[in-house]
Amino acid sequence: MNAAQRQRIIRSGWLKKQGGMVRTWHRRWFCLNNDFLFYFAKEDDSRPLGCIFLPGNRVSEVPFNPDEPEKCLLEISAGKGQSRVTSNHETYLLWASSDEERQKWIKDIRRVMYSSFGGAIFGQSLEETMAYEHKLGRKLPYLMEECVNFLTNNGLDVEGIFRLPGRNLLIKELKERFDSAERVVFDSEEVDVHTVASLLKLYLRELPQSVIPADYYQKFMNIALRFQSAQTPDDKHKAIFDLRENITDIPADNFNVLAFLCKFLALVSRNSEVNKMTVLNIATVFGPNIIRNVSEADSAELLMATADITQQLVFMMIEYEKEVFVVKQLDTVPVGNLLDLDPDDSTIVLKPTSLNLMDCITRELFGSGDNNLNSQNLNQLSFDESPSPEDKPVPPVRRKKMGNRRGENRKVVISAPGEELETHFPVEESPDPENQESETTESELTNGRTFMEEMQEKDIRSKFELLEQENKDLQEMKVKQDVKINEMRMKIARLERYIKELSTSNSVIVQRYEARISTMDIAHRTTIKGLQDKVAAEKKSTDEAVKRVMILQTQLQHYHLKYGEIPE
Repeated sequence: MNAAQRQRIIRSGWLKKQGGMVRTWHRRWFCLNNDFLFYFAKEDDSRPLGCIFLPGNRVSEVPFNPDEPEKCLLEISAGKGQSRVTSNHETYLLWASSDEERQKWIKDIRRVMYSSFGGAIFGQSLEETMAYEHKLGRKLPYLMEECVNFLTNNGLDVEGIFRLPGRNLLIKELKERFDSAERVVFDSEEVDVHTVASLLKLYLRELPQSVIPADYYQKFMNIALRFQSAQTPDDKHKAIFDLRENITDIPADNFNVLAFLCKFLALVSRNSEVNKMTVLNIATVFGPNIIRNVSEADSAELLMATADITQQLVFMMIEYEKEVFVVKQLDTVPVGNLLDLDPDDSTIVLKPTSLNLMDCITRELFGSGDNNLNSQNLNQLSFDESPSPEDKPVPPVRRKKMGNRRGENRKVVISAPGEELETHFPVEESPDPENQESETTESELTNGRTFMEEMQEKDIRSKFELLEQENKDLQEMKVKQDVKINEMRMKIARLERYIKELSTSNSVIVQRYEARISTMDIAHRTTIKGLQDKVAAEKKSTDEAVKRVMILQTQLQHYHLKYGEIPE
């Protein structure tokens, strides 16, 4: 095995392997590397004596044999559909030096065999477990869902749930089945409530990091301490609000698991009259399984010192589960954007048009924004006193009769662009029989054009009034928007003031917490030192007493040899 392969070793150590014709035990150096378990005659050998291919096979713990109590055996056997592990071996029997060493080897070998199939979940990080579950479209570990579903259907009314232990052998068997990538479905005839509850606690306890990662330990312990030392309901509500705001900062998978678990535990606590498990009792049991510091694993004193604060934190998450586990919704319009509105921005504030009335009228009539009428439009509006016969329109019969009935003879002349519009009303004259027909026709045409002008004026007037109304509406909208912006600014100012007050109170609480922790640490150190001194003194006095007793016994023996035994 070269240097690169040695760097990829997952586990190595001495094990005894059974082999040969007479099945004798041989001590070998084993190395777990990728999918293979290599074994060597010596630790520093470069060439292995053999290897075992692990994927597709099974590993199990050999039951305890009272005739051979010193043997801690594990067996690597063929998987489903296979009769032999290799061509030369039906099975491999290995002997570990202790049960602890055997369990470590089994856990690491199962991780190689089953991790890609969703197994080896006990002792595996939640991130690795969920990486496989996400491939199946799941948001929670399969084991947790099965345990919670079974306990919800069968265990809510069982007294002492999560407090009384389950059957150890059955727990061990279920653990091996889950680690072997089996999708176990619990049957109430085969398993009991306490066994499933203990299995769930065991899974949480063996996570390398607790459900709330250690990076967030101090932050959540501060919140729990504030809740514990709260004097008024408002202080407690503030602590719950802070917990809700900070709980969503943990990874999404951890948040989903924690929310699912606390919702179930809240359901268990609501049946406390029957199962005798109040929120405080549940928090005591699950506190170390939900949040723990890395240093607590090697410090029983620190674990005991922070047990009440951990209990308080879990109590908050179960008791106020609906208030704490709320997913944050992102605002569709950020507050900062509302405060940075530009009044000249046409997308926010609509400004009235800059065109004057004449421009509007010209646009409505001719579809152009020029203030001066072009020659083509003027030619369309100008009328000649004596139009040419080919251009002279033929009036309809109805219009001719109306012109005769009114007896009007009006003439409108627009001479050129920029000149004033002149209207001539000639003095009435006696009708000339020869020119009667031509005058009547001209009068009818003039009356028709005058009617068109009146209709255009009405249309322009109505559109002008509509524009004025729209301008007024826009001004009202602008005023309302200014009012809303001012209200938003006032809210932001109040929020900033509240945040400032919170930061001030938080710093005070942190100082109190640090002072309290320091005091507790000093007190515990003093107590421990006193106990150690007392033990040393007692040990010294015990040694002296033993020494004196031995001296007296020696003197007594000399006396017996010299004078004989004293008669009774």
